[in-house]
Amino acid sequence: MTASASNLPPVEAIQRLLDVITKPARLLVAISGGSDSTGLLVALSKAISPGSGVSLFAATVDHALRPESAEEALSVAALCSRLGIPHVIRRWEGEKPEAGLSAASREARYRLLVEIADEIDATAILTGHTLDDQAETVAMRAARSGREDNLGLAGMAEAVLLERRRWLLRPFLKTRRADIRAFLTNEGESWIDDPSNLNPHYERVRVRGKLATEGSFDAAALTRAVKRRTALSDAAARLVHDHVTIRLGVLAHLAPAGLAGDGAVRRHALSLLSAVLGGRAHALRGESTNRVMAFLDSGRPGRITAGRVIFDLRRDGLYLARENRGLMPLVVAPGGIAVWDGRYRIANGSAAEIIIGPTAPDREEARALFPDAPPAIAMRAMSVMPWVEANSFFFPAGSSTIALSQPPTAGQIHIMPTLAPFDRFLPQFDLNLASEFAVLLGCDVFPPLPVKDSARKS
Repeated sequence: MTASASNLPPVEAIQRLLDVITKPARLLVAISGGSDSTGLLVALSKAISPGSGVSLFAATVDHALRPESAEEALSVAALCSRLGIPHVIRRWEGEKPEAGLSAASREARYRLLVEIADEIDATAILTGHTLDDQAETVAMRAARSGREDNLGLAGMAEAVLLERRRWLLRPFLKTRRADIRAFLTNEGESWIDDPSNLNPHYERVRVRGKLATEGSFDAAALTRAVKRRTALSDAAARLVHDHVTIRLGVLAHLAPAGLAGDGAVRRHALSLLSAVLGGRAHALRGESTNRVMAFLDSGRPGRITAGRVIFDLRRDGLYLARENRGLMPLVVAPGGIAVWDGRYRIANGSAAEIIIGPTAPDREEARALFPDAPPAIAMRAMSVMPWVEANSFFFPAGSSTIALSQPPTAGQIHIMPTLAPFDRFLPQFDLNLASEFAVLLGCDVFPPLPVKDSARKS
C-alpha cells in the first residue's frame, strides 16, 4: 500500500482496503467510540458480506484516564453487539506517568492491541487515523524542521509493523473526518466526543485549531515527501545489500565502494546502521550524523564515536562496532525474557538465574572470530559480544542458541539479536532497509505485509 494525499470517501477507502487485503483475513478494529474509529467499524460491517473471506473483531482500550472511560467502553461494546461483531475491552492498568502521558498512552494502546491480535491471530490491526490526523502530524513535524530532508514530513505510514509481529493498517489515512461524520450521520449512528480533543494543553489540539483557521495543509507536498522518503530508504537498502557485511552481529564493514555515491543515501543507511549496532531506538541525531559525515568526507583514516558506535575508517573501508563503555550486566531470572544493551533478547529457559555481560576479549580468539578485521578492531568487536554466566559456569555467546549440557540446568538459553530502531515500530517506508539489516544480523524475518503484491508496488 502506498500513500497518497487524495481524499477518499469512507466507503471507497474501505473498498480499497478489501480489494487489496490478502484473504482469508481476520481484521481487528481498534475502536474508541470516537467518530473516526466508529466510522471505520460501521463502514467495514456494511461492506463485508458472508463468504467474502474477511471476518471482523473489535477491541477497545480503556486508558482509565477519565471517570467516564469505562462507561464509554461499554457503549462501544453495545454497538458491536448490535452489529454482530465480537468485541473485547482491555484496561490500561497501573500508574500513569505525569510527564509524557500521550506517548505512554500510545505505547500502552499498541501493546494491548498486539496482545489481543495475538490471541485471535489477527491478519492486521486497523485504526481510524484520518487525513486530518495526517495533516496535524506533518504540521507538527514541519514546525520542528521544514527542510526537505526532514523525513517526518512524509507523515504517518499507511502500514506499520508492531513488535515485529502484527501489522497495523490505516485505511482512512486519505479520508477527511468531516466525510466520516457525514457517513455516520447518514447511517443513523452516533459517536463519542473526547473532551481532551479540545484541550489546548496538547500540541495536536493547538495545531488542529490552526489548520482549521488557515487551511494550510499541502496535500501535494505530502505526496512528494512520501515518495522522497520511500526512495531514500529503498536506496539505502540497496547500499546495505551491496556493500555492508555484519559479522557475529557486532562488527559491520562498509566497503570502499559504499563510501562513494549519493551522500543522502549513505547518511540514511549509516544513521540507522549505527542505531542497530548501538542498540538505540532512534536513528543517529542530525548533529551527530553531520559530524560522522564530515569525518568520512575528509577521507582521512581515523576514528570517531557517535551514538555509542565507533566509526573506524581504514583504507579497506569503514568498520562500525558498539563502543565498549557502559555495558552493564543484566540478571535474567529462570524462565525470564529480557533485552541486554538494547541489542540482544535473552530468553532464559534454564532453571537457574543467569547474568549477561560483555565478553572479555582474548587476542587469539578475537582473530579467530573476526579473521578479516584488523586485530585492534577484532578485539573491540569481541568485547561487546554478550557473555552468559550461571552459577560459576560460563558460556560465550558466539551463536544465537546456547544449550546448557551440564549443571545447574538442562534447559536452554536463547540469545537473539534485536533491531532496536525497528523491533517495536517499523513503518512501511523502511521495511526493505530493515529487512536487509535483519538478514545481516540473523534475526527472524518480518511477517509479510498482508496485501497483494500488486497493491504493494503501486
